[in-house]
Amino acid sequence: MPIKEDSIPVDKRGLPDLSRYTDSVEYYAEMYGRFITSLNGGWPWATYETSLPWSSRVHATWGLIAKGAAAVPYALKLLESAEPDAREDGATILGAIGKDESVVTELLARLNAETDTTARDSLISALGELRSRRAIPTLAVIIRDETADGDTRWTAVESLGKIVRRRFLKQMSPIEAAINWLNKHDSKVS
Repeated sequence: MPIKEDSIPVDKRGLPDLSRYTDSVEYYAEMYGRFITSLNGGWPWATYETSLPWSSRVHATWGLIAKGAAAVPYALKLLESAEPDAREDGATILGAIGKDESVVTELLARLNAETDTTARDSLISALGELRSRRAIPTLAVIIRDETADGDTRWTAVESLGKIVRRRFLKQMSPIEAAINWLNKHDSKVS
């Protein structure tokens, strides 16, 4: 059972035309809610069309991003969800639209409490997208933590690079390059 958003065209990178998401924030929030319900087997269509819940998740996320600042309160609520997928998507939405410093504060607080690796990495990515220098001390701790998940450290390096406008990932050893940058700039960013 396809949904109308399945016909929205995408570009070469696979990104949809956001101008085609013309429904309300509430519409996309409800669509996302159906996805969450489907995770617990509560969506009657889930047994008939397994791609529908995934499609709802993707289109609801893009729809919320398309709505901009009006979707921030809903994205913040997703960060409180018991479902790691919802926390991941909430961070992704906020990274795209949450330009307010209060969003950075919320992301930093959630990052410290997050235990799911994928949701944690999404929070780190969102901080990089928002380019707030307030995230640098938190990212520094992650980058310097040799016991941290490798992908998580890599994501923190990438986010730090976005914030400080350095291409650490182009270096021979990105983590080492980021640590060297942090060591040089510690007193300026703490």
